[in-house]
Amino acid sequence: MNVELIQNPAVVLFRQLVEGVPQVMGSVKDLDDRHVYANEGFCARLALKESQVVGRTVPELFGPELAQSYLQQDELVLKSGRPMQNQLELIVRADGQLGWYVTSKAVIRSPSGEPVGVAVLSVDLHSQVNSTHAGLAKVIRAVRESIHAQWRVADMAAVAGISTTSLERLARKTLGLPPQQLLQRLRLEHAVTLITQTDLTLGVISAECGFYDQSSFTRQFHKVLGLTPGAYRRAA
Repeated sequence: MNVELIQNPAVVLFRQLVEGVPQVMGSVKDLDDRHVYANEGFCARLALKESQVVGRTVPELFGPELAQSYLQQDELVLKSGRPMQNQLELIVRADGQLGWYVTSKAVIRSPSGEPVGVAVLSVDLHSQVNSTHAGLAKVIRAVRESIHAQWRVADMAAVAGISTTSLERLARKTLGLPPQQLLQRLRLEHAVTLITQTDLTLGVISAECGFYDQSSFTRQFHKVLGLTPGAYRRAA
């Protein structure tokens, strides 16, 4: 274990903030991408003990292809020196269920100001959505039940029982994205399920999830998840 990093005042404070908060995944990695700390939420998400996480790299925990986007984020944060804030990510929980998390990352520095690691904080949006506004949760359930339908923002607002303007404001405030992007994320969520749990072709999956065509599906999938649908299937 990197004792110097784990005793860094910023890391000590970070641990005090995130330890024991189940809906929050908190971790700290050194410059060699090895975890020196993982909180209860992070370990639960992987169904591992902290002793099984500490010392292991992102590819070792998540697989080489799925880890690629995480490592690119780390590299960007370390290179720029600026934090990454509120990056929406689709994550597979330990029980196999898919979940949306908002992830932020920041550089951990030594007392002399040199970068020594990266702190990562991911918040599970499931509990946030259901506790913030029942109408938004109702929209998400309705879209999931009819994912192939040609949803409009007006249709989603009607399900929530609010105006389109209110839905736009609520979605941005709660999830950090407008209703149309929420719809896209839900389509991708269903696509991941079909990719990993069925033998359907990618063309059929694209149609089942309501995408205009397979090229659009592939482009959006790669943009959000960092992999093409085919690469995701091979890595699953």
